[in-house]
Amino acid sequence: MNRRSFLSRATSTAFALSLARGAARRRMIVDADTANEIDDLYAIARALLEPSFDVAGLSSAQWHTRLSPANSVEHSQRLNDDILRLMGRQSIPAPIGAEMIMGQPWGGDDPRDTPAARLMIREALAAKSEKLSIVSIGAVTNVASALKLAPEIVSKVRCYSMAAHYDSSTGIWNKDEFNVRNDLNAFNYLLNLDGLELHIMPANVCKKLVFEQADTLARLSGKGGVWDYIAARWLSHSPQASSWIMWDLALIEALARPDLAKEGLFKTPPENRSRDVHVYTDIDGEAMKQDFWRACGLK
Repeated sequence: MNRRSFLSRATSTAFALSLARGAARRRMIVDADTANEIDDLYAIARALLEPSFDVAGLSSAQWHTRLSPANSVEHSQRLNDDILRLMGRQSIPAPIGAEMIMGQPWGGDDPRDTPAARLMIREALAAKSEKLSIVSIGAVTNVASALKLAPEIVSKVRCYSMAAHYDSSTGIWNKDEFNVRNDLNAFNYLLNLDGLELHIMPANVCKKLVFEQADTLARLSGKGGVWDYIAARWLSHSPQASSWIMWDLALIEALARPDLAKEGLFKTPPENRSRDVHVYTDIDGEAMKQDFWRACGLK
């Protein structure tokens, strides 16, 4: 049996067991600036393999900075399409997101009406007893736009974002972080939105989840399909990096394995509307790494 066939059979079996046990599956949309770095691809693969997740969409996000390529969202879209094809999940919608930030560089919250935002709205409106989870591992332009375009979905979604820095011992926030910088307007919109259930995985917490290049490539290379693809991504993007912080994977692992993360309620930054948001304060990085390899069948 080739690796791809094994993956498909193992994944199908895991899904069947999960359903047979009556476990509630988390319906979610993953929103990713996939072409920006390395770890997005690993996070997406992990989400697609998790039997407790019901992935309703994989949308592309921008990282529209002076360092990004032209049409950054299109680069992410291409990689998203490749991952879904290689994992045999082409039935999952993969709508393109916004290329530009919400509002203007000087502020504002004018939404970007895109296929990604519209999928989020449709899925949220279709949600019954359980809220739709929208997991942003890039700038939050698409989800903030969806919420602005359709305020009636605020109570129907849980938003998760890998963003900012937070020191839970002092209560000090720092928004000088890549995803926030790529759409500060949209991030502030989520922080200020009354009634929105918002969960934040700060960048400083993610630093405990680190993959070594040599070990990672030894596990992935020659396995075919998506595994060779994400191995090649490391070598094409940052061949000189002997290790990599798996920022985005940390958030996906925290959702798949909540026992490996700690989360609490904290106040928003002082410049934002005062309300409580959920913030991750710690993760077991080593256990998350082992869980990733287990889920991939590559331990």
